[in-house]
Amino acid sequence: MSNSALTGAHCGKHPEVAAVELCTRCGTFLCGDCVEYVRDETAACSDCAPLLRGVKASARAKVAPVLAALGIAGLVAGFMVKGRPGLYFWAAATPPGLLGLALAVMELRLMRGSTIVNHGRRWARVGVTLGALFLLCALAIVVLFALFVGAQHRS
Repeated sequence: MSNSALTGAHCGKHPEVAAVELCTRCGTFLCGDCVEYVRDETAACSDCAPLLRGVKASARAKVAPVLAALGIAGLVAGFMVKGRPGLYFWAAATPPGLLGLALAVMELRLMRGSTIVNHGRRWARVGVTLGALFLLCALAIVVLFALFVGAQHRS
């Protein structure tokens, strides 16, 4: 950090001590006792340092694509099994597929709002993609089923 930006600044936690660095994430002025260096060069406060160290993706981000994939697998299984059991597979596929989509969207919204760290962004995007694919397939099944049943009643 340049000295001109820190001239006259005091530590956010220790107002009597002059600041020597600025947290790169939240912008808090830091004294020598408060500053933590992440990856040997990035200055951070004690609150932001764990977030900048490369925290793993959240469980929500990792579970979302798995649930969405389970939903898709249930839809495929429903086509492979004829009759009423196939309908049961489709019904069983709906909750995990929709939950996977919802969790992935929630994770991306939290990342956009800077509430959480972006380390699970890829997982969440895969979850949204698979969840959207599940939703499109499920809607196509419902529409085709309605058309098929309607065609049988007319004849």
